Amino acid sequence: MNSTKITPDWIRLRKGAGEKIAALTVVDYPTAKILDEAGIPLLLVGDSLGMVALGYEDTTKVSLDDMLHHLRAVARAKVRSLVVADMPFGWTREEGKALYCAQKLCEAGAQAVKIEGGTEVERIVRLLVSQGIAVMGHIGLMPQFLGQPPKYRKYGLEDKERKKIIDDALCLSKAGVFSIVLEALDEELAAEVTRLVDVPTIGIGSGKCCDGQILVFHDLVGLFPWFRPKFVQPKLDLVSLIKEAVRAYKEEVQKGSPK
Repeated sequence: MNSTKITPDWIRLRKGAGEKIAALTVVDYPTAKILDEAGIPLLLVGDSLGMVALGYEDTTKVSLDDMLHHLRAVARAKVRSLVVADMPFGWTREEGKALYCAQKLCEAGAQAVKIEGGTEVERIVRLLVSQGIAVMGHIGLMPQFLGQPPKYRKYGLEDKERKKIIDDALCLSKAGVFSIVLEALDEELAAEVTRLVDVPTIGIGSGKCCDGQILVFHDLVGLFPWFRPKFVQPKLDLVSLIKEAVRAYKEEVQKGSPK
């Protein structure tokens, strides 16, 4: 495999290049190594780790310390992939706090940060970009903005919401993001946004017309069966395979003949 390090500019230049971007979340060292060796160009240390790795109810419970702990583990894998880290909940409201948070994430090994929000985070995006920090946008379904109880649904079905999402995408693109995650958008709207912006769109539950796709790794391999988004089609039932291996091991131990 080509050993050249993937950069935000490499991702940006995939727009219109004909080859779609495959991205996955990652929370630890061995998974980062495996996904990198499999050729995944973009790895997101996402705040979804709060649920799939830490047992939190939602992503708003994830602290900066949580993110830094997992990010450092991923960074130790020294991957070729671009490593992006989520800005955790509460750190994108004030410019000073946002800059501090983004700098800490970069010091821990991120080559870029991801921010949820559109026009409301424009000034934060511009600030980070001006300081040399690459930023990935995220609009549509934004877990940090869902409130309680969370409302998981399709976004962009109504005209007002549709216009807001398009305005958000154009705003982020002009502010300097190198790509934008589109989560749970109406497929037709996702296609329109993809046509309108000059940076790659990375879809999750938003149809096939985006410039790339991202999934939570645990959803891809069936490692978190207790909650699974409707759009996810696991490629593996890893939970069943693990249980099978553990039961075989337990039986060997109980018989006094572990191999």
